[in-house]
Amino acid sequence: MIGAFHFINRIADLLHVDSELLPERLRRFDLLRRLSVRLGSTVMARMDLAPREYRTTYEEAIANVTPAFTHAMGRPPTDELLALRPCPKVIEVLQLALEERDRRSSLDRAVLGEIHRTVEMALPRSLAETEGFHARPADAVTAFAFVGTRYAYRTTADMMAALRHAGYDDTGILDLAIAVADANHWARLHRLVGLASELFYVESRITPSRAAPAQSRA
Repeated sequence: MIGAFHFINRIADLLHVDSELLPERLRRFDLLRRLSVRLGSTVMARMDLAPREYRTTYEEAIANVTPAFTHAMGRPPTDELLALRPCPKVIEVLQLALEERDRRSSLDRAVLGEIHRTVEMALPRSLAETEGFHARPADAVTAFAFVGTRYAYRTTADMMAALRHAGYDDTGILDLAIAVADANHWARLHRLVGLASELFYVESRITPSRAAPAQSRA
């Protein structure tokens, strides 16, 4: 659940999707803020938010992930996912990420590999790396992945313009945001549950390292 919200919020922050129904310029009016909160509460109160029972077994989850896993790895899964037997829903998370990466994304593997490397390099290793301003790569895509990993809400209009100048349209930028979010989700997930990083990264080995020298700051 934490991973799912992390994934969704990262895309929303990268693309500056408002988290509230009320436009930002109107939030300074107390009455409007209160009305928007009451409206949101009324809608959510009518939603069924009870946890659902996950009925898919480990064996079924393995069968479901096999086509995407085989397409990605060139062979069916063996015991790489055995640690997930108590929680097969995580196998479905990997399945969805692989299908998005290999079947639906418009990005080529070279761009995906660069995003995966950048995410690993940009993962914060101390509190200082989550605050303040830091050098970011000059390349538009690498900068987008770097800022999307450290502090996604800091993307700017200039960064979006640079992506468009590099040839990415609205769909391409959305696919970049999804790829950055997927890589960030995986970077944390494979560490937390003890999976091999190469089960999702497009390169067999991506070694965490410092970001490349930069020409601007984020």
